[in-house]
Amino acid sequence: MINVLFSSAGRRVALINTFRNAAKALGLDITLIAVDMDPSWSPACYVADMACRVDRCTSDAFIPQMLEICRKHRVNLIVPTIDTELMVFSENRALFAEAGAQIHVSDPEFVSIARDKAATVRVLTDNHIPVPESWRVMDILNNACQFPFPVLIKPRDGSCSNGISVVSNIEELFEKTRNPEDWLVQEVCTGQEYTINCYYDRSRRCVSCVPHIRRFVRDGEVCFAQTERVPEFTAIAHRFSEIFQGIQGCICFQGFKHGDGSVRVFEINARFGGGYPICDRAGGSFARWLLQEVTGRQPDYHDNWREGVRMLRYDEAVFTEG
Repeated sequence: MINVLFSSAGRRVALINTFRNAAKALGLDITLIAVDMDPSWSPACYVADMACRVDRCTSDAFIPQMLEICRKHRVNLIVPTIDTELMVFSENRALFAEAGAQIHVSDPEFVSIARDKAATVRVLTDNHIPVPESWRVMDILNNACQFPFPVLIKPRDGSCSNGISVVSNIEELFEKTRNPEDWLVQEVCTGQEYTINCYYDRSRRCVSCVPHIRRFVRDGEVCFAQTERVPEFTAIAHRFSEIFQGIQGCICFQGFKHGDGSVRVFEINARFGGGYPICDRAGGSFARWLLQEVTGRQPDYHDNWREGVRMLRYDEAVFTEG
């Protein structure tokens, strides 16, 4: 028996099902628990075996509530799903370990870099990983004539593409970035956009790297995608093992590949990405390996996933009454 809890479950039905399928293939008796602020409005909470309500992850009550759920339901593994809860989980791993629950999250040092897009750019640049050309807002406001518009602006701690926009002139930039230190400005990249799902074992070794084309994206989450081997992104994924202390388990990063073959990395997510289901379908068995680790089995790591697997997402519904 293994009990897995998905935090901020929301609409992550496909993610839950990858763990259900992995457990079945491993012969594990699994209970899938979903928590959210209002489970009655969460499709994932309906498809899980059990659902619980908790406060927002920024609330002082969140950790005590989660610990109580873990003790009551003997949770073995917690899978965070949104950026804003990663740091609070990472900083409280010891408390949950005492309650018998392992949290699938990297160390705070890595989480803090991934959560800050300006820090991500700085660390990658220092380690010779190609990134889009980037500036602080004040650099442009003070020297507007030297910067080519349009440019892309994004919140330093943003998620799900919230707040990202293209601005065409200095007046628009000033209007949209009233707190300049909270924003990052980058060149507008026009290449093919990719997400790269990666899995790092407990020694920080990258055991699998599965890129997919982001053919169509809605609200920051990929809808149409196709797996493709991109050696340049694979090399970067392995470099992350050297650059980032405390990187662990499933992460994803996003980048562009241009027509001349050059690539740029513009974001790192220290969690399962929204597009992970295509990785799983193609043979990137991250959910399986995580269950094997938690149950004390030797994970059967591999990088023999299939190219050309396509994901075409569409809207489905869960219906309830009463």
